[in-house]
Formats: sequence, C-alpha cells, structure tokens
Amino acid sequence: MYSTVVSASISGIRSRKVMVEADVSDGLPTFGLVGFLASETREAAERVRTALRNSGVRLSPQHVTVNLAPASFHKEGALFDLAIAISLMGAYGFFPRQALEGILLLGELNLNGMIGPVRGVLEIVSHAKEYGCETVIVPDDNLAEGSVIEDVTILGASNLNQVIHFLAQRARGKVYPIEESSYEPPLIAPPPLRSMKIDIMALRKQQSENLGIDFSQIRGQALMRRAAEIAVSGFHNLLMVGPPGAGKSMTAKRIATILPETSMEEALEITKIHSIAGTLPKGTGLLMTRPFRAPHHTVTAPALCGGGSPPGPGEISLAHRGVLYLDEMPEFNRPVLEMLRGPLEDGNIRISRVSGIYTFPAKFMLIAAMNPCPCGYFPDRTRCTCTNAQVRRYLSRISMPLLDRIDMCVEAHRVTYEELTLAEGQDSSAVIRERVTAARGIQEERYRGTRYRFNADLGSEAVRKYCVMNREGEKMMGQVFERMHLTARSYNRILKTARTIADLAGEPVIREEHLAEAVSYRAVDRKYWENALRAS
Repeated sequence: MYSTVVSASISGIRSRKVMVEADVSDGLPTFGLVGFLASETREAAERVRTALRNSGVRLSPQHVTVNLAPASFHKEGALFDLAIAISLMGAYGFFPRQALEGILLLGELNLNGMIGPVRGVLEIVSHAKEYGCETVIVPDDNLAEGSVIEDVTILGASNLNQVIHFLAQRARGKVYPIEESSYEPPLIAPPPLRSMKIDIMALRKQQSENLGIDFSQIRGQALMRRAAEIAVSGFHNLLMVGPPGAGKSMTAKRIATILPETSMEEALEITKIHSIAGTLPKGTGLLMTRPFRAPHHTVTAPALCGGGSPPGPGEISLAHRGVLYLDEMPEFNRPVLEMLRGPLEDGNIRISRVSGIYTFPAKFMLIAAMNPCPCGYFPDRTRCTCTNAQVRRYLSRISMPLLDRIDMCVEAHRVTYEELTLAEGQDSSAVIRERVTAARGIQEERYRGTRYRFNADLGSEAVRKYCVMNREGEKMMGQVFERMHLTARSYNRILKTARTIADLAGEPVIREEHLAEAVSYRAVDRKYWENALRAS
C-alpha cells in the first residue's frame, strides 16, 4: 500500500514543502529511505522503527520504501521523523488516506516514542496554508512558537501515541479502522493534543521588564549619550573611541534599553531567525524585544556571517532588526571584520555553496567600541606608552572602507571626579526612548509607502529627495566637502545623520546647526587615523 503526508524542511532561512511518501509491498524485508538525505535524516529508519515498537505498534516484515520528495534539494535534520512514522503506518493500513489529508507533521522521535523539539517551526507553520494544510502537529516544546500563527490549527504532541490516537479518532469516527492490524491500543487513552493562545500584550510586557540597567546610571559622557540617542533614532552605525574605563561598554549595553518596540512584522522576522538558529529560548513563542548580540573578538567568519553545513544564520543575522555590538573592535580578526562591509551596505548576506546560494537577512545597527591604541591613551603622549608603529599597526586593523560605512564616530573622554560624584542623574532610558520613538514616528510617516524605514536606509537618490537643506546649510556642506575631502558615501552619511538630528529637533528642513553636529561625528575617526599616519 501507498501513503503520503505533508512535512517541511528549512533551506537556509526559508521553508520548503516536503512530501513524505511510504510504500509497503511484498518482497525482501528492507527499510529504504531515499530523497537526497543527510546522514542524520537517513538514521530516521532506526529511530522510527524503534519508536513505533516501543509505542505498541507492530509492523510485519515487508519491503518498505520511504521517499522525501522532491529530491532536488538536500534534506537535513530529524524533523521528518514523526511524518515518516505516520506515513509508514498509513501505508501499513492503520489509517485511511482521508485521515492524513490537510495535516502537516513535524517532530523528532526518541526511541521511547517521545517527540523532541525541532528548529524552524515558526517559519514552516507560517507557510502551512500554502502547502494545503489547515492543521499542524508540532512537538509540545514548540507549541508556543507555532501558536503565533493564527490562521491554522496548531496542536502540540509530546509522544507518538497521542498523534496516533488523534488520527485514529479523526478517521471517520472509527477508533481504529483496520481491525486485523497488529496495533493494540493502550488500555488508557493518551492525553489529547494541546493547543495554546498567545497573549501578545502580556508577552511584550514580560519581555520588556527592566533588566536593572538604565542610562541614568551613566555619569558624564553627555556627548556619547547624545550620539547613542541619534544613532538609535535613525538606525545609524556608531563607533565609540576612548581610553579604558571611560564608559564605552556601559553605554553600549544600555542602548538596548532605548530601542523602540518591535512591530508584529519585525517580531515575526526576529523570531523566525532565532528559531532556525536554535537560539529561541525554550517555551518562548515570540521575541518581542530587539536582539542585542555581542560576540567575542575570537569569533570566526562562519559564526559572525553565517555558514557551516548546513548553512545557518550567523551573529549578524541574529542581530537583524537590532544591535550588533563589537567590543574592542581592533582585536577582531581583520578578514572577519572586512566581511561586514557588504551586509552593512546591502542589509543581507549571501553565502554560496555547491548546493545553492543562501540569503540571510542582516539589517542591523553596528555599535562598536575601541581603545585608540594598545595601551588605550593615544594621542595623549603624557600617558601613552605605545610607539608610533604600534599605534599605526593597531589602528590599521580597521580599514578605511569599513570606517566609511560607520555613520558616526564619537570620542569618550575620561570621566572627572565631579562628574562621577554628581548627585543628580541624567535622563533615564524611558525619557530617551520617548524622544527616539517620536523621531522614529516622523520617519515612519515620511517613508510610508516606500521601501525605506529609517534615515540610515536611504540611497543616494533618496538622500537628495528627503535630506533637504536650507540655503545656509547647502553653503556650509559645500565647504565641508572640500575641506574634509569627503567621498560620496561619507557625504550621504553625513546628510542622513543630519536628517535624524533634525527629526529629533522636530525640524522639517536640515539647518546648519544640524549639519555641524553631524559633521562633528565624522571628524573623530579622522583625528585618530590621520594623527597615526602623520606620526609615522
């Protein structure tokens, strides 16, 4: 007999429909799995047979062939186990074909029949209706994640017997339609499959609880605080340069507290990526907060940018719609840093393999911190113990093309005793977040109906259209362009930063004071890198 059920696979970051076909016939007793499978998928034969036996299902020795179609792409992982088991039972005659129609099955089987969690459930469930399925059965541990999608019925199962009992009851009201089968139902019926409703508002409140950090805890560093507010408002990249202990890392970690709330669309994007990567916390249905990723400087290229076998998302994709923080930026391997140039420009990364080209989203805000030299005190020669060659070698680990893609660079000064002991606190994260949200609201209204979301997204043509300067500002910008020898990219990035500063001020047109502040954030990097070259 022949039977088929619907399952799905993850290819890169996209879901693909997989038909699990089973055929049982007379002949030499064998169990064959075909369909361009990885080794862990081929091992499903032993897992499925043992799980069925330990669940009370006895299969007579026959010639069994299971095909995962289409065979045009590689199938990886153990998420097909449950579908293979049910398709096999259908081929043996345990269920009529009608009982298996319109159902998508996902889950890894343990040898005792328990169903283990799998990756990528949210992405797969979101395409269930496209695959012709109204009901999706997922592992119980993935139920919260799958239940985010509301236009299909999501059911959670913890063991194989639950699924068998559900399908048997579904078969036209008959408990077990084939009387002569070797299946012996349990004396006590297993618990029914679970369903769940997700309270989005409660989830957002729970995940947005105070983490014990706040911008009001920072003393001094008014310029760095201001730069962080501008960067978050316009989704600009930011580099902080200064001596050790000045508060660079402290500021960076608190940027997470002023990020605006995610939209439902953004939350789904973020959750899908983390689900596929296996970094979604257990029992979490939806990530309502923006990611803040801070990889160590020993991170490899595949870990940062994605890759491996099978290719999966890296840190830059896990930071999608959020922040990627690189502490001690020059300590990172330079070739690894250079791989950021494409994603910073394009908002995605493409990984080429023999099996195909995989595209991962990578629209993140880069926040980086660094000392100006190995000892941390350049260009203050009264404290800096580094030679000119050491300073030059240290700064050269960050190339000028990469620096050119960072919108803002701010200098962190040593905090004075008076600032450190100041009794009055600065603006709290909540106050700053209100200003950020207001500026984001202006951008949302301005770019409604376009492909842009933030000022940092603007291309060169859009800069001309949306970054309008007054007459004094245009004159000033012409002088700056000549004196600073700006590139076209630097020119556009200054205007985009100025546009954000004007939005924070509620001004429709960019004025000279907005430009002056934006230019100041492009002068700091030149101060250090040009001083190092001059000293050499």
